[in-house]
Amino acid sequence: MTFRAFAIGFILLVLLTLASSHNGSNVITGATQFPMIVVFLLIVFSAVINPILRRRKSDRIFTQAEMAVIWCMLAAGLTVPSCGVMRYLLPMLVAPFYFAAEGSTWPGAFYQHIPDWLVPSKDINSPIVMMFYEGAGDDPVPLKMLAPWVVPFFCWGIMLMAAFLLMFCIAAIIRKQWVEYERLSFPLARIPMEITAPPEEGRFLNALFRSKLMWMGAAIPIFFWGLHIINGFLPSFPVINQVNWQLWGVFAGIFGAGWQGWSTIIFLAVGITFLLPTDVSLSLWLFYVLGTVQRSIRISWGYAGDGGNFDFQQQLGGYFAFAAVALWTMRHHLKDVFRKAFLGAKDIDDSREGMSYRFAVFGGILAVAVIVGWFMAIGCNPLVALVVVGISCVAFLVLARFVAQCGLYHSAFRPEPLSIAQDLVGNVNMGPKGLTAATFFQASLLADQREVLMPAVINNTKVAENKLDLRKIFAAMMLAVVVSYSISFFAQVYGYYKAGAPGESSYHAVSIPRGYSERLASSVTEDTGALNIGRRGVQHILVGAGTFALVHCLRARFYWWPVHPVGLLMIRTWPMQYGWISVFIGWLCKVLAQKYARGRMMATVRHFFLGLIIGEVLMSTLQTVIGFIV
Repeated sequence: MTFRAFAIGFILLVLLTLASSHNGSNVITGATQFPMIVVFLLIVFSAVINPILRRRKSDRIFTQAEMAVIWCMLAAGLTVPSCGVMRYLLPMLVAPFYFAAEGSTWPGAFYQHIPDWLVPSKDINSPIVMMFYEGAGDDPVPLKMLAPWVVPFFCWGIMLMAAFLLMFCIAAIIRKQWVEYERLSFPLARIPMEITAPPEEGRFLNALFRSKLMWMGAAIPIFFWGLHIINGFLPSFPVINQVNWQLWGVFAGIFGAGWQGWSTIIFLAVGITFLLPTDVSLSLWLFYVLGTVQRSIRISWGYAGDGGNFDFQQQLGGYFAFAAVALWTMRHHLKDVFRKAFLGAKDIDDSREGMSYRFAVFGGILAVAVIVGWFMAIGCNPLVALVVVGISCVAFLVLARFVAQCGLYHSAFRPEPLSIAQDLVGNVNMGPKGLTAATFFQASLLADQREVLMPAVINNTKVAENKLDLRKIFAAMMLAVVVSYSISFFAQVYGYYKAGAPGESSYHAVSIPRGYSERLASSVTEDTGALNIGRRGVQHILVGAGTFALVHCLRARFYWWPVHPVGLLMIRTWPMQYGWISVFIGWLCKVLAQKYARGRMMATVRHFFLGLIIGEVLMSTLQTVIGFIV
């Protein structure tokens, strides 16, 4: 890792962190596991800067390894300012008090369980609360408005840094299993590697950027999104947008009330799906459709309304089965990890890992202890805290698996960890303080799972594979996370006090924190006990677990079995609701290409679908820059 690459990565991280804090919008990073702005920067380095340097015969050309360093630092660090933490954390620290008039039961239900060090102020009439949402306008923001945030900055920082350390430790432990033993596809990691691939001797551009088929693919999203951008300035200009080109009505007519979600064609999703193994992409769209059929049949039979909870419970059963299968699959690797960590086994080589197995294991234990201690400081029972942290770790792993195996740039874990903990432990056993701690914990790390750090870290280990020293890359990513948190916390607090919340319809600043507050107030007063899911709930969990186990066994037993079980974990999730038709198109194109294209022709066809991705990146970045300026 060169100093130049580290320095450029650090500078870009600071600039983009500040930019993502602009007016509380948090849109500059792309708000997904596939950070558009970072991909755009790699395109600039590979297709603009390096060709210029080659023409001048300069010896300062950026190598693929250097661009990988920049990618890793930015992909990890930029999860913090947006959906990974700040987008929901900061409003959650103020919204329960600002919207107190709407929730008249809130003060008596949970205000007394929120320690003073957790929030800047609990006074509903304080300017610290009021100005956060209403803004100072043309007046300068007094420094005294920022002072009350210093204590929450450090107190939240302790817990968040422990959670981030835990994710790094888990990633270090499972990397070899996923990357070397199971050889997962890591499609999101392959894209920056293909963009930054060095050209042949004597060429200024690599094969991807010289490909006419790639530029033909890129022209498609450029055309559609170009119309959309022009329409933003000239409303009378014709546009094909997500409203008038989606197929929702067609499928709603087929499936009836059981149909949920959109059917918008997303070029990025089509391109990424083409990079997937066909058994995985088939699993994603097929099980979503089968789940819709099941829901339609239930509704037609008058079975418990729309059966939404039963969908989630079946998905939860699939998570349990997935966890069991994952642990069983990596049992030998975990045995080696613990032998190295506790016994110092010399036959186990961990020198190529992001951290030694001993550090990863004991660092993970320390991180869990710190998080549990944070829960206890709020007043939560330590056993309840362990349950919440344990379920959250499963969520981190599942989200990472979705990204590593399915290429889901927008992943989701449903039902959410807080709901699972409430159903398993019960509101009575969690207690008001435990519910308060768990609610704020989830609001900070898992309110929106599009940019959780864990998938970014494990994805970056694939990007850095065979090019970089993982120990140095892990250190650089950890530093990026710490720096990003430190900058984005106060930059966004200042942005809120200056401009106020984006508006009453704001999802992250209004809807989500207000919803969490209402839910917390209700949960505190509901005397539900452990295993609050009923007999039918247990049955649906068993059905979900059994179905996952059956499909997994069929795939393991018969080489011709065409469907991977991973799609069962995504049936009732937001990414599949709006992206399943794009996954279907990508799968169908891949099947046809495998049948009719051979050898070099397949590589050429692949360029077309990478072009869809690059075109979407270029237009998304352009739209973001326009929105940032205008």
